[in-house]
Amino acid sequence: MKHLILFSIILLLVSCASENEEAANNQSDILTQKEMLEDYELFSNIYRNANSGLYKYHTKTEIDSVFSSNRKRITKKFSYRNFYNTLWNVIDYTGSCHNNLHYPDSLDKELSKQKIFFPIPLKYIDDKLYTNIDYKGIPLGSEIISVNNIPVDEFSKRVARYVSTDGFNTTGKYANIETDWLPFYIYLAFGEQNSFNLKYKLKNTENTQDANIRSVAYSAFYRNYKNRFSKTYEERKSKDYSYTYVDSIHTGILEITTFALGGPKSEGHQKYTKFLDSVFNSLQTQNTPNLIVDIRGNGGGNDPNDLLLYSYLTKRTFRENTSAFTLFQKIPNKEYYIDDDIQELAEELEEEHSILKAGKYYQNTTFNKVWNPTKNAFYGNIIVLIDPFVASAGSLFASLLKSDENTILIGEETLGGYYGHTGHIPVTYQLPNSKLELTFSIVDLEQDVKQLSDQQYGDGVKPDIRVVQTYHDFLNHKDTQLHVAIQKLKSY
Repeated sequence: MKHLILFSIILLLVSCASENEEAANNQSDILTQKEMLEDYELFSNIYRNANSGLYKYHTKTEIDSVFSSNRKRITKKFSYRNFYNTLWNVIDYTGSCHNNLHYPDSLDKELSKQKIFFPIPLKYIDDKLYTNIDYKGIPLGSEIISVNNIPVDEFSKRVARYVSTDGFNTTGKYANIETDWLPFYIYLAFGEQNSFNLKYKLKNTENTQDANIRSVAYSAFYRNYKNRFSKTYEERKSKDYSYTYVDSIHTGILEITTFALGGPKSEGHQKYTKFLDSVFNSLQTQNTPNLIVDIRGNGGGNDPNDLLLYSYLTKRTFRENTSAFTLFQKIPNKEYYIDDDIQELAEELEEEHSILKAGKYYQNTTFNKVWNPTKNAFYGNIIVLIDPFVASAGSLFASLLKSDENTILIGEETLGGYYGHTGHIPVTYQLPNSKLELTFSIVDLEQDVKQLSDQQYGDGVKPDIRVVQTYHDFLNHKDTQLHVAIQKLKSY
């Protein structure tokens, strides 16, 4: 079974060029109320028939209520954007970092050409937004107070909702304000804008200033984003994995930026296997007492790359999960399924998820083997660096490490869940009238982790020591989290 556990930033390809809510053109000529209701009913059926994580964090009564209340929102004067938002209300509420809602490429291309987008890349630091570039007289590092008279906390909350996370996590939502999807998030939240009125504070002052900036096409924002100030810091990791040794503190630093390295028979996995064996042989030969494992930005990837690395870092036997189930073997609503693996998927599900119990198809143990620590596993002091972009296989790996007593996690709560997630196998359906593409994963699993007092069900993986890059360090390209980790190891 091909287990692809990839975290996908939501592809918010929204609306079309003719939409202009300011002029009361609500695109009712694109979709009628009847067509929207038909798509909404199909969406509801697909989610209930195929989404195994639908009731993971909420009761059936709560989920039914969300479906019902959002259906009632659909009126004759509903815009395309509003219809998207109505579906998204339900999708986001269910809580899975593998949930996606796409728009057709043709609509995205038309929308992207319009000069309706916010032009400035932003940096989110401890509940505040800062400009991440010098822009038309607004200096780098200016603190945003309001946008179009909307206070920044409300603005951030409304924009951040367009990133789906596991459970009740919010760190991953707010962190994604920093990404190149920001203009689309703002568009979804507030509609198209001809300009933006900003109130901001210059760095190191309490004096506020006002500016009116013109909206731009997406390509103009993207050029600004590629030139953002923080790029030097954020793109310092140019390789999928690397290892360095800091002799002054007798510490190895192992960076793994992705687990998307290929499955067990791939060339990428074989190269990765040899790399890990070399690293841990070196740690053992040099009798290195400390290891920093940096997985910041790791959004997931392929089995068994996460589990293989963990086998070098733990003293216990373990499995990937304690249970994993899907709701079907044969694809429901298959006439709307648009991936090209429909026959292959059914065969694989029958083979792997072969245990029918209470209406759920559970994974058999052949596909969930017991792992043992490798012969050259590292048993020294381990510090793991995490951030809100860690998800899927990345957060599963982090959760396994947090269950071990010789490990300290430093950074911020991950986007992916501690106790479990809904992942492994993505499926995509297309709604016939709106052409919206609905993607989600179909295997709900509970991870092989300990019950911990600081981890509630629905949390991401929480750090033992919370460290956020400071404003000062942002302006100086300083890695706050790595600095704290090194200072911690010096105290041993």
